[in-house]
Amino acid sequence: MADNTSRRGDGAASPLGAGKTPSKTAAESTAAYEAKRRAEEARKSAADSTARYEAKRQAAAEAAALPGLTVDGDWGPATTSALQKVLGVTVDGEFGPDTARALQKYLGQPEDGDFGPNSTMALQTHLGVTEDGVLGPQTVSALQERLNAGTF
Repeated sequence: MADNTSRRGDGAASPLGAGKTPSKTAAESTAAYEAKRRAEEARKSAADSTARYEAKRQAAAEAAALPGLTVDGDWGPATTSALQKVLGVTVDGEFGPDTARALQKYLGQPEDGDFGPNSTMALQTHLGVTEDGVLGPQTVSALQERLNAGTF
């Protein structure tokens, strides 16, 4: 005589009605649960990573606050050094390709190491000054003020 029961994932027998099949097998339910759990863990991990990055960036910005940085609109080694501290790159006072790429990344620009008019306009937007693509005294003064305040 045929047994008209099937085994559930927990080992218990469950009757199968005539022509009826279970909607999901235990393996399918477990796989779906695991996939959902892994997706949630990945989402949390990404959120944690973003939060850690932002906290690190903010701590660097606060540490880079240099109350003695002269706000003169002249981008010299002191301005570059303060910016490099905020960006977490080697502090050498030279605005080279590594510093440019780090600043471009921070501003959401293509990281080509060439800080041209498009990157300058992104910096100007970030600083809240007129966007003209020219790295002039107004832009540099705003940058120096933000670096001094630790709010870059």
